[in-house]
Amino acid sequence: MRLCICICTCERPVGLARLLKALDQQRLGNLAETALRILIIDNGRSRAAVPVVEAYRATGRFPVTYAREETRGLAAVRNRSLAEASAAGADWVALIDDDEFPDRDWLHNLLETALGTGAAACNGPVVPFFDRVPPTWAAAGGFFAKRLPVRDGFVQDGYTANALLDLRVIRALGLSFDMRFNTLGGEDTFFFRSLLQAGHRIAWAETALVYDSIPTHRMRVRWLLARWYRSGNVEAYLGRLRPETVTGRLANAGRGLARLGGGLLRLGIAGLSLRPETLIGGGYTLCRGAGLLAAVIGLSYREYHPSRYR
Repeated sequence: MRLCICICTCERPVGLARLLKALDQQRLGNLAETALRILIIDNGRSRAAVPVVEAYRATGRFPVTYAREETRGLAAVRNRSLAEASAAGADWVALIDDDEFPDRDWLHNLLETALGTGAAACNGPVVPFFDRVPPTWAAAGGFFAKRLPVRDGFVQDGYTANALLDLRVIRALGLSFDMRFNTLGGEDTFFFRSLLQAGHRIAWAETALVYDSIPTHRMRVRWLLARWYRSGNVEAYLGRLRPETVTGRLANAGRGLARLGGGLLRLGIAGLSLRPETLIGGGYTLCRGAGLLAAVIGLSYREYHPSRYR
């Protein structure tokens, strides 16, 4: 068995160095060290990742391959990851980003769960790791954690923030990340939905923990509201990839208006609690509804456009 840990990086050398250090501390269980390779795909312009990669290559535990993807955007860099892993002869691909770092048993638990269930993919929880002491509302509200509803050990969605893929299945299906979501986001949602629609399953590994570094600029209500607006926007575009119809637009408009109404109601109820995290959480439904309605009239929030990279 051959496995590539694929890291997409963009102008985060400090985060990349922390991630590589954490990978060196992995307890692999039955997975042989010789079966493991780290693959780093650099989507930045400054080549800030190069010194980090060279330092790791000199002293690190695992062999590492570095490649640059000149086309900016999430789908482009993730597709390059799959292509490079396939060229390296990998059977499995683990996905993690440069603003994250894993628990010591992360990879072992992901792979054990996938093999034990026979699933073509596996996801695990993403836990926030605040770079400084966060505002009380940020910690209490749970706004920065990522997890999925689980039923009988499986999920009906997926994300790339903490994932394992059977690359043999992906190649057989001809799956890739859709470039229509390259700067919009949601490319991972569409990818995992396509895997499910092809009849495969996505397992959930509760103990395969990844920590997401939350910088100061994200510990703001404005950032959360923009992220929730973008989520609603992406949801609408996910449903509009088939040919446009009046019925489809009306359905999205109806969902958007319903969420706006529900969001206003939630805000009203939340205001009675006098708890900031409850009030902020009330904006979730409202912002997603606004994002849906924006997409109905053709507006898109390109969070990952090159001009927005941070």
